[in-house]
Amino acid sequence: MAVRWVFGLIALFGLGGFLAYHQLSRPGEPIPAEIAADPLLLRGREIYLERCVACHGPAGLGDGPLAKSLNPRPRNLASDPWKYGEKPDEVLKVVANGVKDSQMPAWAGTYELPDLKAIAAYVYQIAHKPVPDALR
Repeated sequence: MAVRWVFGLIALFGLGGFLAYHQLSRPGEPIPAEIAADPLLLRGREIYLERCVACHGPAGLGDGPLAKSLNPRPRNLASDPWKYGEKPDEVLKVVANGVKDSQMPAWAGTYELPDLKAIAAYVYQIAHKPVPDALR
C-alpha cells in the first residue's frame, strides 16, 4: 500500500512539474531578419541568450535578472562607452578572458575561437555598430 502512495506522489509531482514548465515557459521573441540572415550573428545570439542575458539582459542594457545582485553591475553594452575598448581584438579579449574584479567570466575555456568571435560580433550588433571584418 505504501509503495502505491509513493509512486502516486512521484507521478503527481512529475505531472505538476510538467504543467508548470509549460505554463511558465514563454515563446521566444522572433529573431530579427538581419540576425537570422547572418550565421555569425545567429550563433552569437544563441550563446548570448544562453550565457550572457542573465547579467546583461536581452537587449544588453545591463539589466538582466542577476544584475542588481552584482558588484560591479554589468555593463550596458548597448549605449555605455566600452570601458576596455571598441577594437575587435579588445572586445574579443574581454569575452575570452573575462574582467578581473568583476563577475564577467572568461569564456575561452568554454568556447573555441569561432564562437568567441560570434559572441563579440553579437555585442557589436547589440550596440548598433557594424560588425568588424576581423570577427568574420
